[in-house]
Amino acid sequence: MNISIRRTSKADKDRLGALWLALLEEQAALDDRFGIADDALERWTNDFPHWLHDEGRRFLVAEHDGKIIGFLTAQRWSPSPIYKETLEVYISELYVVPEARQQHAGARLVAAVQTWAKSLGASRLRIGILAANKPGQTFWKQQQAMPFSVTYTLPLDPSKDVATTRPRHRLGF
Repeated sequence: MNISIRRTSKADKDRLGALWLALLEEQAALDDRFGIADDALERWTNDFPHWLHDEGRRFLVAEHDGKIIGFLTAQRWSPSPIYKETLEVYISELYVVPEARQQHAGARLVAAVQTWAKSLGASRLRIGILAANKPGQTFWKQQQAMPFSVTYTLPLDPSKDVATTRPRHRLGF
């Protein structure tokens, strides 16, 4: 499969929005704590133009025969100032359509972001992945990624009405 990698453009907005929703749906199917907000696509659409021009971010697409088959989003990242300063690049999202998986599109996207990270002087890439995403974990192991930390959740009393404790206005993206 002949796959090309390039930076995202304004013209990609609708196709990428659809792929981004597909990513969210796959995550929600793996873990119901990733339920999709009603206004998720609207929020994504509002922020999309800003990501295109932010030099601290990379938004890359994988194409085959002129069709976008995957994307990767990444950003510069540094640890809290209490730790020794180091520059990393955090891969926020990586998605390849199911029919194009195992065709090296994901690896090509990662290689492209590695090139960008090296040009910044970053010391490593940082990636988060759901514990339930076994194929994703296999992919990252194939890329020579190593586990760094584990995040646990501890359910609280389900009888408490969560809706009354949430802020009325959602913040951020």
